[in-house]
Amino acid sequence: MAFRNQLIGFFNLKDADIFKEAVLYLTIVAFGLFFHFLNQVLSGIFTGYGDSRTPFRMNAIGLVINIVLDPVLILGLGPCPRMEVKGAAIATVFAQFVVTLSFLVKLKGHPLFHQLQLISIPDFSKVKHIANLGFPVALREGLFASFSIVIARIIATWGPIPIAVQKIGAQIEALSWMTSSGFATALAAFVGQNYGAEKWDRIKKGFFVSLGIVTGIGIGATFLFYFGAGPIFSIFLSEEEALKQGIIYLKILSFSQVFMCIEIITGGAFNGLGKTLPPALVGIILTGLRIPIAMFLSKRTSLGLKGVWWSISGTSVIKGIILIVMIMPVIKALPKTEASSLQEVNLDV
Repeated sequence: MAFRNQLIGFFNLKDADIFKEAVLYLTIVAFGLFFHFLNQVLSGIFTGYGDSRTPFRMNAIGLVINIVLDPVLILGLGPCPRMEVKGAAIATVFAQFVVTLSFLVKLKGHPLFHQLQLISIPDFSKVKHIANLGFPVALREGLFASFSIVIARIIATWGPIPIAVQKIGAQIEALSWMTSSGFATALAAFVGQNYGAEKWDRIKKGFFVSLGIVTGIGIGATFLFYFGAGPIFSIFLSEEEALKQGIIYLKILSFSQVFMCIEIITGGAFNGLGKTLPPALVGIILTGLRIPIAMFLSKRTSLGLKGVWWSISGTSVIKGIILIVMIMPVIKALPKTEASSLQEVNLDV
């Protein structure tokens, strides 16, 4: 909130009204960050416990509320006044608040939290261990957001249409990366549990099954985005130039879908093994390289704006290849489960 004007000003938006609305949106959404962060932590705790259904239900409640409130508050349906951008921000914050409230109700009497003492001295050895595991991932995600802001600044030089295209395109692409992220979260919990139990064969089988699933998702997304780019984008945009730009964006990004899904699931496996640094380093370096590559391809070649899209797609391909090459020796190096445990492996899968 303190730097809201500077943060929005970084994008160098030419329209004063758009700038004003963006600052207003950021100011309101900032009030909901506490709920957003808490929901992420609680979702991770339940998933690590082996219960992915609870965070799914809680977050689904928030999504439904957001979907319902958005048109009501933005357009002013029924007794509600028309709030436009302000309404979108309020809907987002309220939905996150409801998710937090739902989690708090679920916590009551839950075995994970029945001995929870908020006012107590923490075990700093555990805090240090969590920090060591979490810092590379947190740094990667934080820098990813920062790099994305710079990329958005580059895109903004072509005007408001490419900004809208990239924003909508990223939401469409979430069909593949959000789905793969869900499997990666589950795989991280699965690998971590079996790593602790020294059930190495279950780790291997879980990884390759998950890899097969997300590869299928990536292949499906590739065909969907390449051959269905027009019909998909026409749902959101009707203006001819915007639709044309959207089709180009989705077709270029379609080439990286399989590799992006592989990158995500491989990162989940690394995290489950407690090796959070390798995927973080690969992600930081390659995502950071998008900026100079985007500037070079868009300014120094005939590609123009398409050069920005190719910088995103191309680095995703490279990240997927590097990470799958890095993890294969790690998976193969895991010891074999003793023969007495193999029957249990087959029964439990």
